[in-house]
Amino acid sequence: MTNKGKGGTRSYDVAKHMVKAGHSVHMITGIYDISGLDPMPWYHLFRKEQMDGIDVTVCNVRYSNKLSGLRRIWSFLWFAVLATVAALRIRKPQLVFATSTPLTVGIPGCIAAALKRVPFVFEVRDIWPESFVLSGWVSEKALSVRLMAALESFCYKKAVKILLVSKGFEERLIERGLDPAKLKTILLGADGTMFENITPDETFLDKCNLRNKTIAIFTGAHGKANGLDYILDAAELTGDRKDIAYVLIGEGSEKQKLIAAAASRGLDNVVFAEPVPKCSLPGILAVCHIGLMILKHIEGGRPVTPNKIFDYMFVGLPSIVNFRGPTDDMVKELECGLFAEGDNPRSLAEQVTTLADNPSLRQTMGHNARKAAWERYDRRIIARQLMETFEQILQSCGGKAKK
Repeated sequence: MTNKGKGGTRSYDVAKHMVKAGHSVHMITGIYDISGLDPMPWYHLFRKEQMDGIDVTVCNVRYSNKLSGLRRIWSFLWFAVLATVAALRIRKPQLVFATSTPLTVGIPGCIAAALKRVPFVFEVRDIWPESFVLSGWVSEKALSVRLMAALESFCYKKAVKILLVSKGFEERLIERGLDPAKLKTILLGADGTMFENITPDETFLDKCNLRNKTIAIFTGAHGKANGLDYILDAAELTGDRKDIAYVLIGEGSEKQKLIAAAASRGLDNVVFAEPVPKCSLPGILAVCHIGLMILKHIEGGRPVTPNKIFDYMFVGLPSIVNFRGPTDDMVKELECGLFAEGDNPRSLAEQVTTLADNPSLRQTMGHNARKAAWERYDRRIIARQLMETFEQILQSCGGKAKK
């Protein structure tokens, strides 16, 4: 996923910075429908490219958030097969790094590391299958869950180091009995270079009829796990405030249902926008006023720190978080946002109204957010943390990173 795509770019960003630091990086990927990667004819299994000095092998596996559950599983498994073949073709790697989700990326990672006799590092971006069970999608007794749990344990066992993108994930794995010395949290962060010289996208305001409104924006997947009907409920509660609007940018399995629900309820203060290239997002965020960090409510909170919080922070938007955990903790510590009760849409409506009616509070929180983003969460810093971790692993294993 590059900045021409419409989704997360963390792997591309950190790989780019590693190459600039003199390291050799070979990336293996599939074709996500919003990644910006060109499709391939069915009879080609692989394509090799070079992107900003990164050697890339693109596997002919297509994925979309619109796919059914069965087709998603097929995509994950087929990618595991092709990625294994691609990984084994790489000559003399020094370290294998697999970043999950999906969990099945651990299969080619484990196989390639074992056969090439190099360290295997496994990064956890979500705790599968536990997150599925907690979200109520499947029963923990289901065969698919038991198979995923077995694969999860296998990957944890084979990895010399397990990286987590949220402190909540690290705490959860320690609770489950994993060795703390084997775990390390390195957050997702955001690419600061995209936010250095932002031109506010005024045309977006005109296109969506948003002039002179306080805009609360959500960016990201519109799936079951996001629970975005919560935003619709809050929008209905603030329907009398013609100066407040809610904007949802993204794609997912629930988007059409949400659009239909908003229309049937007459919510003219809700705007659904199509996904945009990552390079276009800062300009849109710059004309908004509040960033929404929304997930479906589950008891006990969420251990996640989603990447969109960092985009909001770099632009200087205060965030409203509706789930307890490390994201809420971070917002409180930095004084860069507010908390809304995840099972109470009225709480979100009240917090949006609070920020809409207090521009000085928005400005203060936005300043705090931007300052912390540049000091802690720029992906140049994240890439450096990853490189230092890889160097330490190689030194402990008797090797040294190739430059």
